Amino acid sequence: MAKILSLFIFVAFAMVVVANASTTSIGTEGICIGDMFALIPKCIMYVIGPPGAKVKPSQECCDAWLKVDIPCLCSKVNDDVEATIDMEKVVYIADYCKRPLTPGSKCGTYTVPTAGL
Repeated sequence: MAKILSLFIFVAFAMVVVANASTTSIGTEGICIGDMFALIPKCIMYVIGPPGAKVKPSQECCDAWLKVDIPCLCSKVNDDVEATIDMEKVVYIADYCKRPLTPGSKCGTYTVPTAGL
């Protein structure tokens, strides 16, 4: 059952990303979308769910996180994405994987806190 739920969440999140990406140009934007599709299956289970307890991400998630264009990905975060993922968990993953988000920067409408969570 958990695998089915994870697959459903992945597909739903991917649809949001594709819908958001359909208005962007090819080129570096395409790379950014590719980064997101590489990141989603490795990390989605660590950023969804109710706010609260954070789970240490897998090494595969961290490996994917270390390769993505973070500013580009943050530019793709819209209301639909923010309704699906917990941005505080994203900050936790970034910190845990030793590639933190820049304090004070924006990722969608979320402002990265200046102190660790």
